Amino acid sequence: MADITLLSFPVAFAAGFVSFASPCVLALVPGYLSFVSGVPADQIESRSRAVLWPTLAFVAGFSAMFTLFGASAALLGQSLATQRDTLNLIAGALLIGMGVAMIALPRAGLMQQDRHVRFSRRPTTLLGAGLVGAAFAAGWTPCIGPILGSILTYAAPTGSPALGATLLFTYSMGLAVPFLLAGLFMTRTLSTVKWLRDRWRLVNVAGATVMVVLGLMVATGQLEVISQRLSGIGFQGL
Repeated sequence: MADITLLSFPVAFAAGFVSFASPCVLALVPGYLSFVSGVPADQIESRSRAVLWPTLAFVAGFSAMFTLFGASAALLGQSLATQRDTLNLIAGALLIGMGVAMIALPRAGLMQQDRHVRFSRRPTTLLGAGLVGAAFAAGWTPCIGPILGSILTYAAPTGSPALGATLLFTYSMGLAVPFLLAGLFMTRTLSTVKWLRDRWRLVNVAGATVMVVLGLMVATGQLEVISQRLSGIGFQGL
């Protein structure tokens, strides 16, 4: 049985939103929106219609790539299904390690640096904007690496490519929704997220704590037990 409950999806969505609000992503949002749309950064909000479609293509590109990552991670877990207990221990240890990294790396300044794929020419088509989004997903490290890695590690023990893809699609929606809102309402969106950014350390510690707890539950098998109990409650209510 897959170690995925209904609670997993809000956690994945929140992880995507925290990735968006991280300092090294948030600071470059206007630049990315301007790059894929061709609209100057100071005109993004006033020309939201011109920004909308390229931004949709951009988020579709990185969402497709993240979804593929999730399916691939779960497919790897499926190939190791006969070693389920061992896989759970490894996944749990990795989740705990990722949680610790989420706290340690920012303190060392390693999650504040810009390490992403650069393009010399801006895309002139929606397909080009989508490819930039895919490159964003593939190359944006180490900024979102620990958060993304935690969700991928969480997806792997499910052994179900469909579940893994769904979980990572949910993560990508947590990243995509604020991107789209920024394209439509730049000033108001970034003002709202500024509150979260100013409390980034607290949010990061809270997210890391969730990952460590999930790691302990996966490693000990308690997450599967809870999932089975919740399924039983759901069936009894039908």
